[in-house]
Amino acid sequence: MNELQAFAARALRLLPTSLWWVLGLLVGAFFSIKLEKELFPNTPTAVQVARGMAAACALAVPLLGVWWLWRVAGSLEHSGWRMLWYLAAAGATGLLLLLLVLGVMILL
Repeated sequence: MNELQAFAARALRLLPTSLWWVLGLLVGAFFSIKLEKELFPNTPTAVQVARGMAAACALAVPLLGVWWLWRVAGSLEHSGWRMLWYLAAAGATGLLLLLLVLGVMILL
């Protein structure tokens, strides 16, 4: 159990600071949209800004998540676990690229 706790602590330390900021902005945008009448009764465009911010954060989270997977994979010492994490990071990168290509095709 100690090895698992050490791995979890190391993986959390490797999370990019920007990911925490993006997740915080995403939560803030979500609450701004849901509490529109209470927070911004006289500012109708605030919800549109919050929706744009939520969309931008939703695009940034997968990119930062893949970056985190690559950082964790590079930090592992055991070659078997490192290979497994590199495979997971490569698969996530491929999936992200596939979704990016599909998104571009849908928009065009």
